[in-house]
Amino acid sequence: MSAINELATGTKINVKIVKQPTSAAASKTLVRLLSKDPAVIAENKRHAKIRNKSQWMSTRGGRWRIWESRLAKQHPVKGALGEEGTIVASYDVLKDLPSVERFVEVTAVN
Repeated sequence: MSAINELATGTKINVKIVKQPTSAAASKTLVRLLSKDPAVIAENKRHAKIRNKSQWMSTRGGRWRIWESRLAKQHPVKGALGEEGTIVASYDVLKDLPSVERFVEVTAVN
């Protein structure tokens, strides 16, 4: 396990949740970090495309005002125990990691 302070900006890191987060803020931070994984980004784009295709419009109040209805967003990352992702250690990632370091295992990817 690499020390978080020793990570350089721009390196690829693997982040794995090894302990259940104890607060909502920690869960949100983990979701935000794991959402930077390219596979999760692609899944979010796929879901957005499906939601755009299946949206429908209807009149509201019998007038010309249009009411758009869309499917609810599906979240591929929940911040649960065992989830992992490979992300680039950017400045914002390196600032977020110390607040959740007790819940994650961070390793550098070669």
